[in-house]
Amino acid sequence: MTAAAIVCASVDRIAGGQPAYSHEVMSLGANSAMPDLNDSQDVTVTVLEGLGSLVVGDRTVTLTPGVFVFVPAGISRAIKVETTLNLLMIRCDSDPDTNESAWLMNFQI
Repeated sequence: MTAAAIVCASVDRIAGGQPAYSHEVMSLGANSAMPDLNDSQDVTVTVLEGLGSLVVGDRTVTLTPGVFVFVPAGISRAIKVETTLNLLMIRCDSDPDTNESAWLMNFQI
């Protein structure tokens, strides 16, 4: 499987004294994958539509509409897509003074 981004819109911000971050709205094709997402930044994933899975370290999270996942820098992550998957991904420089672990929220849409 390979990454098949059908649509990807991105906004980046780099400002003095502020953490660099980017917002990406993605539509990933069915039966594709993003096998090695950069783990040097914190990332949040919000699923808008579709079905897939997010491998976070040694745990797999099912991605369905309404799922919101935060993964701090330093933890491996990869996306596997089953059906077309539309999501919002926000990447941000991590705060070295914060010791965070991954967490998951599931909103009913």
